[in-house]
Amino acid sequence: MLAAVLAALLLTPAAADDAGLDRAIGKALFERAWVPAPSSTRANDGLGPLFDARSCASCHPGGAGRGATALDAQGHPEGLGLVLSLIRPDGTGDPTYGHRLETMTLPGIPAEGVIAVDVQDGGRIPRIEQPGYGPLDPATRISLRAAPDLRGRGRLEDVTDATILAMEDPDDRNGDGIRGHARRLAMPEHGSSIGRFGWKASHATLESQASEAFALDLGLSTPLRLEPWGDCTEVQTACRNAPHGREVEGEPEIGEAIVQRLVAYLRGLDIPKSEPDKRGAKLFAAVGCAACHRPHLPTRDGGSAALFTDVLLHDMGEGLADPTGVPGAAAGEWRTAPLAGLSRALARGTGLLHDGRAADVNAAIGWHGGEASSARARFDKLSAGERRALIEYVSSL
Repeated sequence: MLAAVLAALLLTPAAADDAGLDRAIGKALFERAWVPAPSSTRANDGLGPLFDARSCASCHPGGAGRGATALDAQGHPEGLGLVLSLIRPDGTGDPTYGHRLETMTLPGIPAEGVIAVDVQDGGRIPRIEQPGYGPLDPATRISLRAAPDLRGRGRLEDVTDATILAMEDPDDRNGDGIRGHARRLAMPEHGSSIGRFGWKASHATLESQASEAFALDLGLSTPLRLEPWGDCTEVQTACRNAPHGREVEGEPEIGEAIVQRLVAYLRGLDIPKSEPDKRGAKLFAAVGCAACHRPHLPTRDGGSAALFTDVLLHDMGEGLADPTGVPGAAAGEWRTAPLAGLSRALARGTGLLHDGRAADVNAAIGWHGGEASSARARFDKLSAGERRALIEYVSSL
């Protein structure tokens, strides 16, 4: 059904100009369960050979189910809201496993392994069980990542580079202890080299972020990521030689038209609305939370992105640090996480912070160190009633 709809719409000139129709197609693609090649409906195939999910919606909040970052009694993720990133200081993937430990595979392809997590002092320490290709390279480190909320995040593309750079203060010239800096990417994306998306601000555009997700999460190639085998490395010969969904050598499985319609859907997602208590908003600013979680950022169209972020990287302290840094982002540096939509995450039991370790806002605040230490100290000095009001405010966003 989807293949027929796509074929008809992509060949209709009027459809390409209809933003609403583009978003509708994009929504169908976001929710679509992809299948392995070859199949009778080529527009739907190409999944794998390694993958973490069969659809975009199965991982991201709203589609991933309740408790998407929860762990079972053995420390295994209960849902599809967590993935395991393989990190090297130079930004390359592990020579054997690539950039991600994909937990699913097509028949005949050796599995990479199983994600397991040890909980120690409230933190999450991941490990790999049943590694399918032997140990990781000695330089490779691992870190959990939670699938982010995507609602309204497309508005960050409308925040100019100049606006982001004007918020930088890497030398703490104003003495407030906040030293945020922008993530400068080596390869400009559609005219921008300033990261906005991802836990480490590793993408400047939704197209780049979506293309990485197609490659790593689904094993599907796009114009920006042409490898039909996704994250399979040269060591994984069976994976490299498995069937794929492209018909012509050098062409992607997911064409530009399809990518752009998915991006149109993501751009069209509304920013979550809330009506938080004004007293809580004043406390949020007085404590210093708003220094990084800026309620509004001006956009090039004269509007604003009300997402509660500055998209800058900040050192959050040793407790939240990755085992190693990457080019442009140190181990303890994270892009300020947008808070818009937090109420829905809490209602669904989705854990907070980059690995889902915090069950609620109070626990998340407790992990804030580094540049956030002063704000956390001011929070701790509030009266019990004021702390409750501030937590209720953030929890309602």
